[in-house]
Amino acid sequence: MREQAERYGATILADRIETIDGKADAFEAQGSTVTIAARAVLIATGVENRRPALDADTHRDALQRGMLRYCPVCDGYEASGQAIGVIGANTHGVAEALFLRTFSERITLVAQETIDLGPDDRAALAAAGIAIAPKPLARMDFSDDRVALHLTNGTELHFDTVYPALGSDSNNALARQLGIDLSDDRCIVVDTKQRASVAGVYAAGDIVMSLDQISVAMGHAAIAATALHNDLRNREGGGTES
Repeated sequence: MREQAERYGATILADRIETIDGKADAFEAQGSTVTIAARAVLIATGVENRRPALDADTHRDALQRGMLRYCPVCDGYEASGQAIGVIGANTHGVAEALFLRTFSERITLVAQETIDLGPDDRAALAAAGIAIAPKPLARMDFSDDRVALHLTNGTELHFDTVYPALGSDSNNALARQLGIDLSDDRCIVVDTKQRASVAGVYAAGDIVMSLDQISVAMGHAAIAATALHNDLRNREGGGTES
């Protein structure tokens, strides 16, 4: 992909952009080693999943072995029929557990710290046959062929795979610097052409409020690139948008 991009004129720089300001046709992005002047900006900074307390090596190994998963929309089918632990006993965790119930009858919701479930959530879980662990999580063990979740009361639960449903954090610092409108103070609001609220700024991928999927991000990018191309041409008096 790098070779293809460069073949068509793209310049790829490895850096971390810390600040950005300006307006359409006159943006400036400042990194640790580079300063970039640009007529338009496409923000695709994504989000970061909140992880359980695991060291990097254990986390990577658990992901590779399919014992730790973050996206039921992506790979819920791969966990069909398995014993699944969903970490996060709140409304978000309930929603994820109910989604996974389509793929397995053996699902248990485990609190990360406190069990924060209202009557409606409990009723929905009971109706779906989803168990609720009696106490919060103390630690996770991936050393065996199944995941062991140790609870604060000493109970040990075993699963084939676990899904942390702890939410995510949007990488929206650059959007905030530009004063771009955010949805629920998190993700960038765009129009049907992926244009943000500030002229000359576009957004694509998980940083946009939408389904966090690679295929969706690619669609965003195609739309944004076409709109950006047309908008630049129109500002130069090169004709109407196609």
